[in-house]
Amino acid sequence: MRKSIGALLAGLALVLVGGTASAQTFDWKKNNGQTINLLLNNHPWSQAVREMAGEFTAKTGINLRIEIFNEEQFRTRLTTMMQAKSSDIDVFMSLKFREGAIYDKAGWYANLSPLLASPASTAPDFNFNDFGEGLRKAETVGGKLVGLPINLEGPLFYWRKDFFQKCNVAEPMFLEEIPEAAAKLKGCPALDGASVWAARGIRGAISYAVSAFIYNSGGDFATPDGKPGLCQPDSVKGAEMYANLLKDYGPPGAANHTFTQVIEMLGQGRLAMTHESSNEFANIVKFPGRDKDIGVKVLPRGKVSGISKPIVFGWGLSVSNFSTKKDAAWYFMQWATSNEMQTRLVKNGVAPPRSTVFNGPEFKAWTSEVPIRQAWADSLVEISKTGTAISYPPTDRVIEAREIVGGGVQKIFLGQASARDAMCQVDEALAKLQ
Repeated sequence: MRKSIGALLAGLALVLVGGTASAQTFDWKKNNGQTINLLLNNHPWSQAVREMAGEFTAKTGINLRIEIFNEEQFRTRLTTMMQAKSSDIDVFMSLKFREGAIYDKAGWYANLSPLLASPASTAPDFNFNDFGEGLRKAETVGGKLVGLPINLEGPLFYWRKDFFQKCNVAEPMFLEEIPEAAAKLKGCPALDGASVWAARGIRGAISYAVSAFIYNSGGDFATPDGKPGLCQPDSVKGAEMYANLLKDYGPPGAANHTFTQVIEMLGQGRLAMTHESSNEFANIVKFPGRDKDIGVKVLPRGKVSGISKPIVFGWGLSVSNFSTKKDAAWYFMQWATSNEMQTRLVKNGVAPPRSTVFNGPEFKAWTSEVPIRQAWADSLVEISKTGTAISYPPTDRVIEAREIVGGGVQKIFLGQASARDAMCQVDEALAKLQ
């Protein structure tokens, strides 16, 4: 008994001493004078952090070189640099559910677990467990921590309440009521030339937006035995609804549209409905009047299926395995994902992945100022509880799979194949990826 108590006391002493040492050992200026390179996707988070870069340099002495590209260009540049094993990238954004397994297999991610465990490298108040468990798991690939979450997001249903009222059209409460509303809105003089519907039409971006249509229709990307399942009747139904909305009510050139065009249309008042990223909320309400005339909520559940299964995930930051400045890069990641930074980024429409920030007084005060902010926050809570990150069929070759899915949906709205034929062709192509 005495030995056990003695060992326990000794252990407690070590913990207390270790805690004190942590506070003394960690130094924000340890990497003073270094410069790290960031490669980021064009995103509200990236734009906000670029504006605050000087604050990080003042705190740490570390200079930042930041490159921001639209997603396709961002991915092309990242792939080129990482395949060359270039040390010119230290920190980059990554969607682990999309490319985590591929990047890990290629050896692109640095293992952050030792840095997180090091009192000399991790601030005592960093509180890694403040991130939601699901987000922490998402940033862990192959048993290693390979990133930190920077946001929580997913596509939401946006609609112009004033257009609906003037055209005497009811707010869609079920998925099947969206095409019905679109048919009533088409030709209504109150739209004054605005498009009834717009959504992502570029092949590689479609999977993100069409997924909830498939799920809420009762479909799935896989069959019960794990094979590609987009040829299933309910899956076809969801893909067809998404494609027909673009074909019958979308703007010209829809096959070339991604979120940038869609959000611009909505912000400028030239769009009645869309299903687009929650992350674009701040960009939408920057336009005059949009904070008053737009409604936002989770895509309505299927009337027949009773299912509401939205897409939800978060971007993360990772350190390149080829970086020669991993410690300095880790310092940036801690600062960028800190409680203080996330509290400030809320005003840029970046949903915080830290529980203390999401449930904190600053976030609640901000959302209570304007009704649509509260609707946005409530939608995020809902998708975090009911959503899934799976917007592709079962395969490790996620990028290729999403391209195939998007290509099939494109065929439908471009009139190149029937919905069933297009989705069955998708399943055949996906089976070859297995």
